[in-house]
Amino acid sequence: MHDRDPMLAIDIGTTKVCAVVARRNERRVIEILGHGLHPCSGLSATGIVNLEEIVASISNACHKALNHVPGLEISQAVTAVSGTFIQSQNTTGSLILSKHGRPVNPADIQQCTAAAIRKSVPSEFEVIHSLPRWFRLDETPFIRDPVGMVGTLLEVDVHLIIGRVSILKNLRRCVAKAGFGVEELVYQPVASSHSVLSEDEKNIGVALVDIGGETTSLLVFIEGSIYHSETLGIGGEDITRDINHYFQTPLESAEQLKKYAGSAWLEAVDPEEPLEVVRFKNRRTITVKRRLLCTVIEARVEEIIEEVLRSLRSRGLMDSIFGGVVLTGGSALLEGIQEKARDQLQWDAHIGFPNGVAGYEEIVSSPSYATVIGLLHYGYERRDARAAVYGPGWPGAFRRAWEWLRETF
Repeated sequence: MHDRDPMLAIDIGTTKVCAVVARRNERRVIEILGHGLHPCSGLSATGIVNLEEIVASISNACHKALNHVPGLEISQAVTAVSGTFIQSQNTTGSLILSKHGRPVNPADIQQCTAAAIRKSVPSEFEVIHSLPRWFRLDETPFIRDPVGMVGTLLEVDVHLIIGRVSILKNLRRCVAKAGFGVEELVYQPVASSHSVLSEDEKNIGVALVDIGGETTSLLVFIEGSIYHSETLGIGGEDITRDINHYFQTPLESAEQLKKYAGSAWLEAVDPEEPLEVVRFKNRRTITVKRRLLCTVIEARVEEIIEEVLRSLRSRGLMDSIFGGVVLTGGSALLEGIQEKARDQLQWDAHIGFPNGVAGYEEIVSSPSYATVIGLLHYGYERRDARAAVYGPGWPGAFRRAWEWLRETF
């Protein structure tokens, strides 16, 4: 039964690698079969700093996940990445169909999107996602799906998410050295959006804020399409380092203080509540006011939210996000962050929990796993889309390979 449509998802973060193995059951429900987590500091916000450490972290996390399913062999993985080496832009492309008009077909959409890519993407970047926002057919704008419609000129407005070729090649190399091929490479917030956002939220306008270790990723949906995406070089590790520096406490102690005693909403903290802190020198313990810790945390959270605001303001999106903000990622678990976001953004804000999968309650109930759960949704959607075009199984795989060879050579 475990051999039914299995999938391995790997989320490569700046502080940890998370791996999940799953399958779809006879009702096509995604069931988690195993998961693994391993620390990783080989990837920074700007790129790879230690290739072998990333390889070891991927290998260990996947080994832990697959140990839950003895005998299952998986050679490919749907993989998520993020960092400031990933950029985005909105651009347009066009295609002349016929002087007298003819119906639009799926190949026309591919060619039109390819034209947008050719004119906009520098040679040192590769496309991770090309996401059409709308089409124009002759004089008719804002078409969601033009297939089957008759016209002479097709235009597309597309959101491109691109990454530096050298870094993405090395990340694929890390996955390969750990023993897996990359089935799909996915931008982390795109994956997260598949597990925490509803279609209603995407249609009304919503900002997904995924706060990771060294980065905060922003994804904005308006009318069901991605209008803006950006990775900011600030995250939960900055909060930990602030605590580490201010209280002169070891990093592991600073992380524990953040998780179990910290709050981003100072108004809810008792000003007289005591807190014990371990210092570097002789590992001695001192007593401080918990409110002091929370003051340090609130200042950095405020900066993270201000960076999100800056990004939204610079693109004129402040009046379009009627669905508010959804916070996810490991730092979304920080006490008071929801209240702080609501107060500073002046919008509704809530925590995004992954959904749509079964098994392992500790996984499906935590925003820390929003990306890796989203990878499963994304991966199965892509498999279904390929099967619809090329057919399932090995014949479909052969046709896909032949199509790739024909396009490439």
